[in-house]
Amino acid sequence: MILGRSLRIALLVPVMLSGDQALALDKAQVRPTWHTPFDLYLSAREAYEMKRRDPASALFVDIRTRQELHYVGLADAVDVNIPYQFDTLTWKARSDGVHGTFRKTRNPDFESALRRALADRGLDERAPVILMCTSGSRSPLAARALHKAGFTRVYIQAEGFEGIKAKSGPNQGKRVVSGWKFEGLPWSYALPAAKMYFNVDPTARESSTAD
Repeated sequence: MILGRSLRIALLVPVMLSGDQALALDKAQVRPTWHTPFDLYLSAREAYEMKRRDPASALFVDIRTRQELHYVGLADAVDVNIPYQFDTLTWKARSDGVHGTFRKTRNPDFESALRRALADRGLDERAPVILMCTSGSRSPLAARALHKAGFTRVYIQAEGFEGIKAKSGPNQGKRVVSGWKFEGLPWSYALPAAKMYFNVDPTARESSTAD
């Protein structure tokens, strides 16, 4: 489980990773179910600092759905949105029989779209890639897929854009623990066209022309 902010900062360990001037989040601070074959983890602020110090050397990818970006916003430091999953209209009920959510379906072109985004920047599968989702739960899935596809240095931003849900207190169940927004890092509801998925979508099904 992600630790509290003050304790988390105190436990950060500087690690030199092939020229990456970044602090790596200790594996012990990341939920075991979120571990990846790369064992490369960043907090929101560490991901921000990694991009700020050398913006051209790593690709920062927001893997949330396009709807999430539209309604929730996008981090300024993100290079491109490549959804790992797409939203559907299929309902998935929870075990209580009362609540549920809409299912998501895997983007079959995720890996090829990411390769195209790297190539557009003169990079390849050996370059550092940072993945960010809502809370940190989807990024490990995407990282494991990229490991199978031959990528070599994939970090997950383990706190997500919106952060972790509080386990207790008046904000229980709300995403108010850590994360990009919690840290006060730059973000906006204004979505730059150059960062949208249609630029790297291998199927070219979408157009950048506004309705």
